[in-house]
Amino acid sequence: MRRRLLLCGVLGAGLLGLPTGMSVAQELQPTPENILKGFVPRQRDVDYETPKPAEFAKCTVKAERFGKGSAWVVTGPNGQILRRIIDTDGDTEPDQWRYYNNGIEIYREIDTNFNKKPDQYRWLNTGGSRWGIDSNEDRLIDSWKILSAEEASRVAVNALLANDADMLRLVLVTAEDLTQLKITASVQKEILANVSSPAQKLRDVLSKTKSLTPKSRWMRFDVASAMPSAIPADDGKAASELILYENAMAIIETEAAPPRNSLLVQIGEIVKIGDVWKLTQIPQLIEGNQVQLTAGVLMQPAQSAAGDSPATATPGGTSDPRVSALVKQLQELDGKAPTTESAPAAFVKFNTDRATLLRELIKATAKDPKEQENWLRQLVDGLTSAVQTGAYEDGLNQLKLLETQLKPQLKAGSPLVSYIVYRRMLAEYSVSVQTAKSNAAQAKTQEEWIKDLQGFVEAYPKAEDAPDAMIQLATGLEFAGKAGDARKWFAQLAKDHPDSTAGKKAAGAIIRLEVKGKPLPLAFAGLDGGKVVDIRNYRDKAVLVVFWATWCKPCSEDLPKLRAMYQQYRAQGFEVIGVNLDNTPNGVKAYMQQNGMTWPQIHEAGGLESPPSLAFGVISLPTMFLVDKKGNVHSRPSSIDDVKSALPEALELKKPMAATTGTNANN
Repeated sequence: MRRRLLLCGVLGAGLLGLPTGMSVAQELQPTPENILKGFVPRQRDVDYETPKPAEFAKCTVKAERFGKGSAWVVTGPNGQILRRIIDTDGDTEPDQWRYYNNGIEIYREIDTNFNKKPDQYRWLNTGGSRWGIDSNEDRLIDSWKILSAEEASRVAVNALLANDADMLRLVLVTAEDLTQLKITASVQKEILANVSSPAQKLRDVLSKTKSLTPKSRWMRFDVASAMPSAIPADDGKAASELILYENAMAIIETEAAPPRNSLLVQIGEIVKIGDVWKLTQIPQLIEGNQVQLTAGVLMQPAQSAAGDSPATATPGGTSDPRVSALVKQLQELDGKAPTTESAPAAFVKFNTDRATLLRELIKATAKDPKEQENWLRQLVDGLTSAVQTGAYEDGLNQLKLLETQLKPQLKAGSPLVSYIVYRRMLAEYSVSVQTAKSNAAQAKTQEEWIKDLQGFVEAYPKAEDAPDAMIQLATGLEFAGKAGDARKWFAQLAKDHPDSTAGKKAAGAIIRLEVKGKPLPLAFAGLDGGKVVDIRNYRDKAVLVVFWATWCKPCSEDLPKLRAMYQQYRAQGFEVIGVNLDNTPNGVKAYMQQNGMTWPQIHEAGGLESPPSLAFGVISLPTMFLVDKKGNVHSRPSSIDDVKSALPEALELKKPMAATTGTNANN
């Protein structure tokens, strides 16, 4: 009797049914088309590879045997693995469904109790590090066994986009989580209040936005610091050390095709519980001039002294009733922050009330200089952010008044002086940019900003903000066309602050500015994290190196011309190497496939602060280098038209190609 592969529509996907007593390897070999069409992931966000239907004939399927188990393995036109459907226990029924991208397994479904239904879902390798448990086998994840901070933000955003409170609950901390972390009772109460009623709070968030579209999707995780924070056990928040990110953000892309508008989502505090990261508050969309200035509960300044019993700590970790009451008022005020639809007067009142409460906290903590400084910094940061977003015009006057009042009171050399001065400068510059309407006014604003930055660095060379001021100064000079002055400040920054991120970027910027006519030192890990992409392997080729990111609009706009140029001149020795500067590789391959980017890609974690970016001091995207056949940098084009103009010489072609107009940026 003819044996066959049965594809059954179970839970929206195909399951492999085999006659009793027959292993996968003993069955009549199925077609690639049957498996590729019949087996699809039961979960969302799986970036797996499926050839176009016209390429199915070029795919192959074969049986594998291992011990008492067996599998069907489908390979693609280029020999890469696409699917592996496995029977691990020899009962003739599949119990693992594995999906691949570029030959690497990125997703797996597992039937651990061998009842023909998956109960675990895993995202692996370049697909991520999620491991979900579906205990009742209904295709919905009931708990997470492993979940990174980045992917917790992704799940939270997906829940927001789907208005799915049940999905969101899985990444919100629970009472059991807080007990496991040994969080104090009062802090537990505050956090649980923040994550209570997720369905209603989710509806409230969605009711206040008109920016989301059916095509909106999570793009990336964004944090102010690449490193998480550690709160020691003696800080009054918990009896064990806490690891968390403060004020994390996620970025949403609202459209799948250009123009790709983006939105910020405040994830807030996200804390590590075993192998799973969870949120301590409901995600909030940040649109327009909406300002979210709140610090999470766990990162609120602690007032209790070391050795105080965590069980007796009051809200905010303090034993002072007056401070506790003010902290509570501040948290209640932050919970009622105005939305994008609020009137301008609401923003003024919110920021005025918030500044008043913070001033009261500064007075109330006068006997504890460290805590007083924490509240002062919050006040300064809040006023600065409000001014920068245009939500509080009077904030600049308040910053100036604070600077005048506090300078004489602070000890000579106090870091608070430079801290306030620098943020007043940032707020002042922001107002100038917002009010400068003409080109002349904008140019004047930039000139004044460069002067202010130089004055700050000269006055406060050891300040914590000095590296940031110096990198802004140097990049401002470079954008203004003053490459010589920019080199001077890049060199000074690299010398004075070599271990800072800004110092490393400055050292790379010097290489970028001086590399013309020299070999390009480019050798970094490929997108899959495996084989290094080394430009030295491309001798006798003209190579365009492009630093780009999926969120970079000019990069997307350049792609049609770059793709056409690559296809036309590759046979004459033209190659492209992409250096992707997304924070994580999630979604990058799908973007490349969608846009026909077939050239090699470099990617290392960190985005604009990743090793490849720092190595060349990349300050804007796209950044390009055109390397000639001898392996030396021919030029640094500022546009694709510049590339086309310079390419004949780099390729050593006898007849130059017709070039479009463009200025060659070689300096």
